[in-house]
Amino acid sequence: MPISPPAEPFLHQSPMELMELYGRMNALAAHKGFRQILPAVWQCSDESQGIKKALFGYVFDCPVFNLGRVGGLLDPQRLVPASHHGQDLVILGGSHHGIREEEGIGYVERIHGEVAPCCSALYRLLEGYLVIYRRAAASIRLFRGVGGLKVEIPYKYLFRHGQSDEARIVLHLRRLVDGEALRDSSHGKVYRLHPAFVEKNEVVLAGLGAEPQAIGSLLGAEYFVFSRALDPQSQDIKAMLEVTVFDFLPDIVTSERPHRRLADINTWRQFHRLASYLTDSFDSGERNILAIAGLTLDHSVKRNTFVPQFGFLLPHGRAAEAEYYGPAEINDLLLQQEVRLPQKSFFEYAEVGQDMRPRSARLT
Repeated sequence: MPISPPAEPFLHQSPMELMELYGRMNALAAHKGFRQILPAVWQCSDESQGIKKALFGYVFDCPVFNLGRVGGLLDPQRLVPASHHGQDLVILGGSHHGIREEEGIGYVERIHGEVAPCCSALYRLLEGYLVIYRRAAASIRLFRGVGGLKVEIPYKYLFRHGQSDEARIVLHLRRLVDGEALRDSSHGKVYRLHPAFVEKNEVVLAGLGAEPQAIGSLLGAEYFVFSRALDPQSQDIKAMLEVTVFDFLPDIVTSERPHRRLADINTWRQFHRLASYLTDSFDSGERNILAIAGLTLDHSVKRNTFVPQFGFLLPHGRAAEAEYYGPAEINDLLLQQEVRLPQKSFFEYAEVGQDMRPRSARLT
């Protein structure tokens, strides 16, 4: 049985404006004695993350090294070349999510005016599993019959299937029903509802009558798993994301905000993958390393805010002294820091002259 991911309210901290976040990270790094800092990010390749990335480099006075791929996937092996480009490392990463939500999906308006799911890579993974779950939630029906509450389950959720390329729902039948089937129905079997299920949903079920009603959202994550043949060796982005979050998909599809839940769980998984790599595999020497992970909220393709969710601090390469911070702890730590921002302008940082006309125009 997989571990449970952090609860949704635990992760939903207050968002920070990017320059406030970066300024506080800069002050924290200075307080911890960081020097010759190389900033690095793992984030989706989406254009909505471009200005965020540029401003991160601006605050730390160095262009940013990329550790990520589409979908907010981390490639920890990229830390090896990154380590040759600076002394200490400050890393920012995580998934992104459109702040405009409709029916649990985050959206952003693209530059050509189309309003589209964001992160689209996460949505493409989520969409099929949502359809499968919602179909089951509509097909499994509850009703009140002689002797108490009953559940009618279609045969397709009762037959055993081997793993295949097609994703399926597999019910934890003994958590949902009490005993053997009472009778056959036109397209399935009828069972008594499990007493624990009835007790948990007592208020909702009190109004249930003889007319069958869809189980709907009462089909919680504890009552099923998904089955599908996965390819852990695939380099396809969707397949890599699927392997990363597969065990947690029941939790995701049953959330009221499944798209954001998927983004949060992907961030959680990638952060701990990074932390494990830094402590177990990476030759950090005597480097200081600070990593902050969280959810980027996309207000537009240009403007973002950031929800800090996890933190990791490795002092002088000493893995035994590494410090981990959960959502509340990393926010408290950041809020204790001043906002330390550059004195020079972005153009000065980018070594762009004030007169940006072509040379031929300046000579006339």
